[in-house]
Amino acid sequence: VEEPIQIPVYYGCRKGDFSSVHGGDLVQDCPAIYAENICAHIIGELPLQPQSMSLVDLQLWVFKLFRLHPETQDLHVKGFLKQRKNDPYDEEDPDWYLEYYQWDTHEFYTDKYWRSFANKLKKKRNVTHKFMLYVESSEIRHYDILLKAVNDDYSQQVPAVLPGTESLARCEFSFRYLKEHLAVTAEEMAVYLTGHYGEQVTPAEAWRARQMALEKEFGTFYDSYNFAPRLLKEIARKNPGGFVEIKDSLVSGCKDFRVLQRICWAFGQSLQAFSACRPVLCIKGTPLCGKYQGVLLTAVALDANNFSIPVAYAIVECETKESWLWFLRNLERAVVHQADVCIIHDYKKELIDAVEDLLNSRRRQGLKAESRWCMEHLAENFYAYFGDKNLVMMFKKLCQQKRQHKFDKLWKELDELTSKYMAEKECGEVQQGSVKHDETELQEQSSSSQPHSVEDGKEGDQADDSKGKVTKFSDWIRLKPMEKWSLVHDSNGARYGIMGTDITDVYKNDPVLKGITCLPLSAMVEVTFLRLEEYFRNTGDAANKAIGNPSVSFPERVQDDMNSKMQKAEMHQVLGSEEALKFTVKSRQRQVTVNLKSEYTHNMDKSKGSTARKTATCSCNKPQLLHKPCSHVIAVCCHIGVSAAEYMSPYYSLTCLGRTWSKKFNEFSRNYRKNLPRYYRDVRPFERETPTWIPDKRSECGFPVYLLSDCVQTAVVDEGQQCTTEDESVAGNESTNARSEESRT
Repeated sequence: VEEPIQIPVYYGCRKGDFSSVHGGDLVQDCPAIYAENICAHIIGELPLQPQSMSLVDLQLWVFKLFRLHPETQDLHVKGFLKQRKNDPYDEEDPDWYLEYYQWDTHEFYTDKYWRSFANKLKKKRNVTHKFMLYVESSEIRHYDILLKAVNDDYSQQVPAVLPGTESLARCEFSFRYLKEHLAVTAEEMAVYLTGHYGEQVTPAEAWRARQMALEKEFGTFYDSYNFAPRLLKEIARKNPGGFVEIKDSLVSGCKDFRVLQRICWAFGQSLQAFSACRPVLCIKGTPLCGKYQGVLLTAVALDANNFSIPVAYAIVECETKESWLWFLRNLERAVVHQADVCIIHDYKKELIDAVEDLLNSRRRQGLKAESRWCMEHLAENFYAYFGDKNLVMMFKKLCQQKRQHKFDKLWKELDELTSKYMAEKECGEVQQGSVKHDETELQEQSSSSQPHSVEDGKEGDQADDSKGKVTKFSDWIRLKPMEKWSLVHDSNGARYGIMGTDITDVYKNDPVLKGITCLPLSAMVEVTFLRLEEYFRNTGDAANKAIGNPSVSFPERVQDDMNSKMQKAEMHQVLGSEEALKFTVKSRQRQVTVNLKSEYTHNMDKSKGSTARKTATCSCNKPQLLHKPCSHVIAVCCHIGVSAAEYMSPYYSLTCLGRTWSKKFNEFSRNYRKNLPRYYRDVRPFERETPTWIPDKRSECGFPVYLLSDCVQTAVVDEGQQCTTEDESVAGNESTNARSEESRT
């Protein structure tokens, strides 16, 4: 062959499954020379030696031809051929006579089958033939739509980094373990598969095997964008009370297709459970690690035992002020609570601005809410600036202080230690800079204008903090309102003592959210719903057991806390007048003042009279901040012969705990993706004129960082790379990977 082979590649045939597609389904079999295509196709150029390509090389070639993401798992390729040998002694037939021949179908199961087809593509003087390929995947079916949904100058930004290329052509693993252990790492999967199947498996191959398992179980990452809204409607039909909001955009010239940009959902059971929890929502976000870029946003509540409850979820393109504000507004629409809700969130500028815009919105006139910062995230910013773990521990202790005099003492101590730390740091930098070359010094001067820490500009920190020179802790914290991060300054006890520590690793440890960021979008919906059902059932059974036990007065963790305070209360001495309900309690260290109050609220129904609500305040500040009686209040209650439970917030009661986990789940139909033939699964009409949602192709991302480390072999396909022999191709991939590793080093 003197020049590359021009070969038509067909796609999008609507007749049956991939295995039932024949050559006649792609091109009309008729004697006419200009046969009309009944299936879309593009022309591709095979290399000069197609018979030397491996099956993996062919699949990589298809990836480049259709600009597919290298994580595409469901790619299938088959070939069709018509061939006739010409007898020189017979009268030559016209070219159109070849149309009467039947198409030979070639299924590419292994390299042998592909090479058998490729060898027949050689041009011979006495052979007349026609050939074509047919390819199918979830994304290729809508290839024309995807091209219209992106700009004309779109080009795939992500290089075709393809770990585990051997698994493209074969897959012999059982996927049950991989599906059940979503949070397992690639290295752990490789160890398991190697030990279980007796053949060496690299972490990259194990990762690809797991992705393939997920797509076989839940559908492809591409189709999941269309499955998810339909699944949510199916769940809402069986489980009323949920919330779904979609933000999408039109595809020009394709009225039945829409690009799914954002989606927010909340299950009715979680929304009802939150109404019995403390009115505090912790907002968190984490990036996705699947085929498409995006961020999972979550609102998490805590029950009386500090067990987390995911209340609402959202998938957005990235963490911007606009995307956060969109999520918060939907959260406000979905969540209904009898008390004003406090939002605890990370210390990021875009999130802080979004929360402030929400709380200051005109639409919220008459509604009250508070916002506080997560202590753990603010501590990360503190560490990024001062870089000492002991100082970080002191800072966290300062954040959690409940007494003003202890708060002031810790603040002063932090000022002294941070001043010493910054002075030593500055001295060390001066000594280091004196021995550097002039070129390095110039680089330091140019970089001095850039943020040196998270505090100065990264992750949305307040830019104003960098205007003045920071020499101690007071300089660093001066522009941060105390009520946002300090528990002792928490007005009205909006936090209920929740500092954010309980949900720091919520995406790693939470029984509902653990490991879901690697799943396709529809799988996130399905898995979170099924996990919630099991979580509610198990926790509800434990709550009902505690309610039925007459010896238990409070939820388990609240009971442990009360027992500890009861022991301390026995050592207190109560002084004061019972008539005024104002007491002085003397402990070993100091005296405090306790006030017991009764507030009456009138019911709308006059026949029911008024309701009395008892509250307690103490100069130690703990009852006001935690809404639970401290040891001093307990001592007073024992002194006057009343129950301390009367002065505890109802959100800590067994009644509210039982209401939190009492919701029932109704099973939904899983035919949202399986009740139609393979090609039509993505267009199941739950209602008339329901569009087909597709992902934004520009959101495609590469593989997780830990798969591209030095210990993982990867194959990089460059734009100008030509496929030679299979061995040469593999060797070239390894050398390219080695060069890229050296350049990164």
